[in-house]
Amino acid sequence: MRFESVTAHAFGPFRDQTLRLASGMNIVHGVNESGKSSWHAALQAGLCGVKNKKGPPTKQEREFKRQREPWHGTDGWDVEAVVALADGRRVELRHNLAAKSGHARDADVAGQDYSAEINDDGAAPNGARWLGLSRTSFLNTACVRQTEILEVREGADDLQDALARAADKAGKDTTAATALQLLAVYRKNHVGTERAPTKPLRLTQTDVFDAKLRLDGAKNGLEDYLRRQRDVKTLEQELGKHRRLLRGVQAHKAKDAASTAEQRIRRVRELRQSVGEVPPSVTAEDADLANRTAAAIEAWRRAPDQPQEPQGSTCEELERERLTVLEEQARLKAAKPRSRPMYPALLSGLGLLVAAGSGLWMQTTVMMLVGVICSIAGLGTIGWAFVIGKRKAAEDRLNELAELAERLDSLEGRIKHRLTADSDYRDAVKQRENARRELHRAANATGIWESDANAQVQALRSWQDERLDRIADKNRRWGELQREMAGQSLEQIECEAVAKRKEADTLLQDCGMAELNDALRFEGDLPAQLEELQAKMNKAKGELTEFVKGMVSIADAEDDYEDATRRLHHLEVLDQTLERATAFIAQAQKDVYRDMAGVLRSTLLEWLPQVTGGRYTDCRVDPKTLLVEVREPQGEWRDAGLLSHGTAEQVYLLLRLALCRHLVAENETCPLILDDPVSACDGHRQVLVLETLLAISEETQVILFTHDDDVRDWGHRHLSDANNSQVQELPTASPRGPATEHLGTRIANRFRGASLTEPFEELRGASIRPLGIS
Repeated sequence: MRFESVTAHAFGPFRDQTLRLASGMNIVHGVNESGKSSWHAALQAGLCGVKNKKGPPTKQEREFKRQREPWHGTDGWDVEAVVALADGRRVELRHNLAAKSGHARDADVAGQDYSAEINDDGAAPNGARWLGLSRTSFLNTACVRQTEILEVREGADDLQDALARAADKAGKDTTAATALQLLAVYRKNHVGTERAPTKPLRLTQTDVFDAKLRLDGAKNGLEDYLRRQRDVKTLEQELGKHRRLLRGVQAHKAKDAASTAEQRIRRVRELRQSVGEVPPSVTAEDADLANRTAAAIEAWRRAPDQPQEPQGSTCEELERERLTVLEEQARLKAAKPRSRPMYPALLSGLGLLVAAGSGLWMQTTVMMLVGVICSIAGLGTIGWAFVIGKRKAAEDRLNELAELAERLDSLEGRIKHRLTADSDYRDAVKQRENARRELHRAANATGIWESDANAQVQALRSWQDERLDRIADKNRRWGELQREMAGQSLEQIECEAVAKRKEADTLLQDCGMAELNDALRFEGDLPAQLEELQAKMNKAKGELTEFVKGMVSIADAEDDYEDATRRLHHLEVLDQTLERATAFIAQAQKDVYRDMAGVLRSTLLEWLPQVTGGRYTDCRVDPKTLLVEVREPQGEWRDAGLLSHGTAEQVYLLLRLALCRHLVAENETCPLILDDPVSACDGHRQVLVLETLLAISEETQVILFTHDDDVRDWGHRHLSDANNSQVQELPTASPRGPATEHLGTRIANRFRGASLTEPFEELRGASIRPLGIS
């Protein structure tokens, strides 16, 4: 298999970018942040896709998604790879990583789909199956990521089946380890031990004991069975009696139901004849007449009793009197005021004047003085009398005007009161007359010929009550008709009555007189008794059936005992056979590991001296743990993992190349995808490793990502179209959004504080098949 190209439609920093590859050695050079690790992951994802499994994602899957999802917003997460197979097919594999789905189609033949060949977990195709590898084994061998060359040993458990099959030239799926595991599982599940209560050996021993108990119990079960059978027959007889009694009761009930149905149809016919087929309703004329009657009765109820004509002076008389008062008031206002003489004062004044004249006449000084005083007093008294008289006259005039005004107000009030009384009298007469007229009209409309108004009212009220009674009766009959019909038509009711009568006749014919008479005399709750009796019989039958299932004849019990004894002997022989077979296959497994160790050692020795500059000339490999030990000429064996970091990476890189050569399917080659595998080498060994990879690329495609300018320059000197190899330069990838996360930072974050074995932790323990899945 060789990669022709990989296209990142939406993957990491790339969108719709393609990396084309030569069939030999490819050196892809780029500075930091140019996307080398992203292209490395895109190649692996483009070939294998991702697992489509249930449950939450693993830590490795979450980390892959976090690092490789599109950096910029996009609708998908897609990668595509075009590979050439050894059989000449060119296949386009496209994976929708977000949906965990994809397809594998022929790149030359339209419509040719190969997805079914390599689907290993639901709808996700895995191109590594064409190599005879699973996703895990491809990742642990051919896909060498930066700083992870030594981690091939972490996937040793996952590679055991593949290593064992590689040692078997026939390429079978079964290995010695698998056979040992199958034998152990088979022995555990099909034999077990005496201490395993759920396994066949212990169960068979228990079966022997139980068979002996059943043989003894079978002899004691026959009498119990016969007793139970007699009880069931007794209950059946009693149940039959109750069922016959129930038929009699049902016949009587059917007869009563038929009579009820016939009475119902007769009543329905009577009601339909009286109320018709439509709901009763009040006509407009009838409703209008009822309203007019009610209005007439109400108007007469509100009309006043026979009104009395107002008594006393009429308005004309009161008006004439008011005019007389007005004339008197005008006359009084027009007359001149006259003084009112004060006769006592005048008399007193005149007396004083007479006394004054007498004093003056005596011509004495004293008397003259008295006379003068008396004359002055007399004149003053007379003057005062005239003044007081004039004032008194004015007051009398004002009092008369006030009396006239008061009288005038009284007359105006009486006039208004009389006008109101006359108006009320006329209105009452009119209202009563109108009420009488409407009452008369309503009486005539209803056929009442009473002349007295109160008699008419009584008659109209009786007419209203009779009308309401008629309407209520019709509504009651209509309601009764609807209840009787219960939403059925007359034909349906008739058919129902006929059916019930037929049912009753049939039941009566099926029952004898004795059953009918017994049913009439029965007073208990027959259905409940019948149900209880049926439950008892069902329980007895069920218990009898279960008892019969548990019964074993003496002959069958003896056969079971003999059969259990034979099976126990068979299991004991099988256990001995499996134990011996396990010993044989365990020895064969050791031979397989020894053979595979020789194959891997010989492959490593092809390149080890050249890659290590002749320092290490011999090696040995433990296929079980993938532990590699190397040795200098005439030196001691050393664990390759304990050598310098660069040398250890070179040795385990060669181990990966050996695994890729021997684990792939027959006639296929596995491409190597390397991320800076020579970064820890010195200049001399770097050239040796590159020359080794160039030699390997004649059979196996090599894709080497590097940031080392010396590796790029070496590639320009040694790679060309002539050896189907090339050197490519990568442009710098765009930063990841506003919060720039450079590729180098992403890689550092990926491994900061974590073990280098984390990407492979959950891959341990998975089985690998040549064309299977992990």
